[in-house]
Amino acid sequence: MDKLADRLNNRIDVYGKVKFENEFHEEDYHFDKIKSVWSEIIPTGGSLATGQGDTIYAKITHKITVRDKSIRNLSNDMYFMYKGLRYDINFFQPNYKYKDAIEIMCTLVIQNPKDLGVQEDG
Repeated sequence: MDKLADRLNNRIDVYGKVKFENEFHEEDYHFDKIKSVWSEIIPTGGSLATGQGDTIYAKITHKITVRDKSIRNLSNDMYFMYKGLRYDINFFQPNYKYKDAIEIMCTLVIQNPKDLGVQEDG
């Protein structure tokens, strides 16, 4: 039988808003690493689009599965880092096969094509 624990084989870093006191002694927030959790990452789709100046970019979506109690207060403004790549959360839902898991639909944010091993023409 397929067990959830056997499939959670990627260690991802969870980033979210962390409260701090700024130089004016005011309460403020910045993004920082909250914790690392075990996950399963599965690509679910992708598309190409044309941006400004006829640049082409890829939009690649992934499903990330984690244990439901591993990320407290999960929200859409959080994001994940895995092997130097950022995954922004689109939405999340219960996993109906594994009752103790959450499926998180994410978009891979490609900041530098070299991150994916893409060679630039030149």
